Amino acid sequence: MEGEGRPRWLSRATAVDIALAASAAVVDAFLFSAVSSRKPEGAGLWLFVALVTIGFAALLVRRRWPVLVFGVIWVWAVLVTPTSELEFQPTAIPCVALFTVALRTQIKVSAGALLACAVLAVLAGLREAASRPPEARMVATYATLVFYLLVYGCVWAGGRWARLSHQHADDLEFRRRVEAHEAVMGERTRIARELHDIVAHSVTVMVLQAAGARRVLDSDPARVRRALGHIEEAGEQAMGELRRMLTVLRLSDDDEAGDGVTGRPQPGLGDVPHLVGTVGAAGVGVRTRVEGEPRRLAASVDLAAYRVVQEALTNVTKHVGPGAQVDVRLRWEPDELTVEVTDDGRGRRPERPLSTNHGLAGLRERLAIVGGRLAAEPVTGGGFRVTAVLPVAGPVAGEPVGEHR
Repeated sequence: MEGEGRPRWLSRATAVDIALAASAAVVDAFLFSAVSSRKPEGAGLWLFVALVTIGFAALLVRRRWPVLVFGVIWVWAVLVTPTSELEFQPTAIPCVALFTVALRTQIKVSAGALLACAVLAVLAGLREAASRPPEARMVATYATLVFYLLVYGCVWAGGRWARLSHQHADDLEFRRRVEAHEAVMGERTRIARELHDIVAHSVTVMVLQAAGARRVLDSDPARVRRALGHIEEAGEQAMGELRRMLTVLRLSDDDEAGDGVTGRPQPGLGDVPHLVGTVGAAGVGVRTRVEGEPRRLAASVDLAAYRVVQEALTNVTKHVGPGAQVDVRLRWEPDELTVEVTDDGRGRRPERPLSTNHGLAGLRERLAIVGGRLAAEPVTGGGFRVTAVLPVAGPVAGEPVGEHR
């Protein structure tokens, strides 16, 4: 379990800060001072420990106040460099503070911090020159100055690169969310138009049935009774579709301008054989199986079932390619229909991706509106499976989908 064995107050970020501050303090104590060779005692030792502890403690809050922490460490380093008897030149601790400023602040602020570190480099060069004989002071000064400038410059550049990388990752994540949202909204718009067509068809059937019943009201009561039954059935279907359409419109009332009501018949499970033939022509082998007794589906649910098969087969052609084998299974149960499309993942994959990866998001939105649910997951051993569960309206069966190869 994550965090097991660690105190509650010690978060992962806090643990990283403590480890990084301690590492920087150790590096400065043993590599950028003379403590290991001179081994101070008494007051000198305690003074050195206090100086290192100040730098360590300041780094612990660098995430919260990066500029303030850098300022404190810079003043601390400026005061320590010329006064320490242990030749203490803090380097790792200022580098961590500089990296944090470069990572978390704007370019102007971080550039100012880099210039401030140049002062530390100059102080280090001057102190190095003071410890050398006159004939070697010039070389020692320039060598020390170049070394520290390169160190601080590389640290600053690393912080800026990390900042730009984080911003780029955030931008990509934002674009991904926007594109997914647009895909869902576009799917809702299309669903609303399709449901509009379905409701219009049902209402037209009701009007025609009522007109026919009125003409034979006195002469053929049995025909009137059948017409009223058809009107009742069509009315129930229209009300169900209307509720779904209103759900879509409540979710998105900013429908884009388009071609409006097309009047074209919407596809359903009866069109799956034609779809399978089209995909087969692209080099993908498809086998369909029907389990159970087919039952009646509402028009929007029938359309959603078709879209599941269509999207899954389209994804196979885009991501797996010719040569793939796909199994399309329709499992009918008393209250629901399960549509399962599984591929083996063994096709000749396209060299470049052919999809925006938002089809399943729109499909999931479509199924949620009609009362269904969708699952998509990789298959052990290779391949991918898309499973949709849809509600069944009643016992009247349509023409079943047979086996196709």
